[in-house]
Amino acid sequence: MVRNDFHIGAAAALVAIACTGFLIRPAQSQSLVEMYRSARFQAQVERIFERYGVRAEPRPLQSLPYVSESVRRQMAVIYPPPAVEPPPVEEPSIRIEKTSLTPRLGAGWFEREFAETQWSFIGSNTFDAIDTTYTRDLRAMLEAHFGSPTRTIADISDTDDESREYIQFQYWFVLNDTIPVKVMDVNGTFERGVVVATDQSYRNVLPDLKAALLQPALNGGRRAPYVDYYYLMEQGMWFLTGFDGERFFVDRISRPNLRQGRPRIEDVRTP
Repeated sequence: MVRNDFHIGAAAALVAIACTGFLIRPAQSQSLVEMYRSARFQAQVERIFERYGVRAEPRPLQSLPYVSESVRRQMAVIYPPPAVEPPPVEEPSIRIEKTSLTPRLGAGWFEREFAETQWSFIGSNTFDAIDTTYTRDLRAMLEAHFGSPTRTIADISDTDDESREYIQFQYWFVLNDTIPVKVMDVNGTFERGVVVATDQSYRNVLPDLKAALLQPALNGGRRAPYVDYYYLMEQGMWFLTGFDGERFFVDRISRPNLRQGRPRIEDVRTP
């Protein structure tokens, strides 16, 4: 705005100079004050011209609206609009090149290999499909995509206090040969989403890592039959829960003998 004001002042000065024959009286008829004002005015004009030049910068052209659509199309051929560059494609912050699921018998190796890991966690924090899908449904899709979990409640001994955490299932992965990742149920079969954990050095990319690892399982849409024990700690009750290929089920049972291992889908009663 300051620059435009100076331009306006400069233009006004040009008009004033062009009209000096009409505005400035002969020196002998001017008072001392008038002579001072005239000299000061011309000095200011010279400073403005010296600083900004004698020509004002042109304003950008503004096209008038066309009277019809046919005229607009014709003008678009003569003066095509500037090409609009497509928005840049955002690259994922982490790329998974290799996914290795730790089998049940490899759980001991995983615990030793990543014993010093400082874990960072992310739960169901968004309205994305991963976080809003029932955990029991996610479990069926993970079974179809990756296979059986690394650890379930059935893999914990009767004397192990970890059963009190009622973590129904856990998938343990090693991504790109070096990145440990755990995928666990949130709070049993009636909840939604899963918890994903990795080394705290990858904390900033954990949301992208979670999506990159789990989204393919959801995109596939396949569900495999499975059955797990589920322990409701508040009520001290045990259940068989899973998917039999057609329906999801939650059947109350007496306390199982965890030393006998995981339940079998063949043992599930059908209606």
